[in-house]
Amino acid sequence: MMAVDYYKVLGVTKGADEKEIRTAYRKLARKYHPDVNPNDPKAEAKFKEVSQAYEVLKDPEKRKKYDQFGANWESLRPGPQGTEDFQTGFSGGGGFESIFEQIFANFGGEGPFGQARFQQVPPRDVEKAIELTLEEIDKGTTRTLTYMVEDACKQCKGAGTILLNKGAARGTCPLCHGSGITATTHKVEVKIPAGITDGKKLRVPGRGAVGSNGKPGDLYVVAREAKHPLFKRIGEETEVEVEVPYTSAALGGEVSVPTIRKPVSMTVPPGTQSGQVFRLGGQGVTKLGGGRGSLRVRAKITVPKELSKEEKKLLEQIRALEEKKK
Repeated sequence: MMAVDYYKVLGVTKGADEKEIRTAYRKLARKYHPDVNPNDPKAEAKFKEVSQAYEVLKDPEKRKKYDQFGANWESLRPGPQGTEDFQTGFSGGGGFESIFEQIFANFGGEGPFGQARFQQVPPRDVEKAIELTLEEIDKGTTRTLTYMVEDACKQCKGAGTILLNKGAARGTCPLCHGSGITATTHKVEVKIPAGITDGKKLRVPGRGAVGSNGKPGDLYVVAREAKHPLFKRIGEETEVEVEVPYTSAALGGEVSVPTIRKPVSMTVPPGTQSGQVFRLGGQGVTKLGGGRGSLRVRAKITVPKELSKEEKKLLEQIRALEEKKK
């Protein structure tokens, strides 16, 4: 008899296909996620249960064994004639020394003959992406990151089974329901240095998933630069497109240029062409390690859609002069 009905947990029938299972899981995960239900132990417990159910039912092999053996499916291993037997610490063959190796492998640690004990769940690093605006990158910032990790179960040390009846046999761990893992919510404050580049990883030691040996992996925070409506970083430089009136492009003049901090004035020389690039030193985004990059100002020549009678007359005179040059 099943201790936990994973189909019932996800709200699907036993004949549900992979898509139905995935859809049901995503709906429930969003509903019970700790970020949506802060400081709600019942929601967190439900989220863990839903995650455990999905972990089994999404995998065809695990699901097949679960359907056949129920909640104890993970405590089984192939018998000598291809049958499945409960793990009691022994499997046929290997002699006296082999038997003790298996016993100590189940419990973890070092066996009586000096062999290293099997670690069912190793410490794992966790990677999380964080999106940053260009303004945050320019000044540097601090973000609080909330995320879930799958730790090795503290009760069974990731084995999925525990001793029952004073050590006479092993049964499914009631804490992790035989999965060997438990979901844990982490909340970490991460300091983002000014000038960080897209794809750069920041390491936060000891904030990854805990293994069977009680040691945690690390958290790696990946910086992702959000798209900016005006600016684009090219290496250590920043580029912006600025409209230049056709009169200023022809005769020269002053234009206002936006920067990541405040607008500045720039002189454009006579004969400026559309697409021409000018550089303003120290007006770009802060560089990683200090200092500011250059601002690449790309000129975009603008022509008015409507002209006054006087403007048309003057332009016609200019055109006439241009034709005389030919």
